[in-house]
Amino acid sequence: MIGRLGRPHGLDGFLGLYVDEEDIVSVQPGATVFVDDRPYSVRAVRRVDRGYQVAFEDVTDREGADELRGMDVSVSERRELGEGEFWPDDLIGLAVFDDTGQALGVVKEVVFGPGQERLLVERVTGGTFEVPFVDDLVPLVDREAERIEIVAIPGLIEPSG
Repeated sequence: MIGRLGRPHGLDGFLGLYVDEEDIVSVQPGATVFVDDRPYSVRAVRRVDRGYQVAFEDVTDREGADELRGMDVSVSERRELGEGEFWPDDLIGLAVFDDTGQALGVVKEVVFGPGQERLLVERVTGGTFEVPFVDDLVPLVDREAERIEIVAIPGLIEPSG
């Protein structure tokens, strides 16, 4: 997975696209991407204030775009990751600990947003919380140990549901 589709924009099938700047090269007109494992040909991509919008060949109206809202976007070949970069699906299922070593929960989902991604953590004690996926709050991701460490600042890890 390289990104997620947001809400429709306009009447001609454009959707918001939450994707890292480095991965937009995989989503260009004529390219084939997969939306929840179904292939779609990219008709157009445009840069907007808070990211990107994408339109597909077979999706030409707002209703069709709305059916794809919230779905994951993937490509057949991923780019080489840089130091400290992770694919969202590599983070799901990793155990989350605070900076004192206390187990807090497990990463349930990576939530895409216009400013940053967030880790949705399912608490050991029930409920969930989100952590902005930034170095200051997530100083350690150890995929081999299947462990993520977060800095549990006040108010961050209270359950949300």
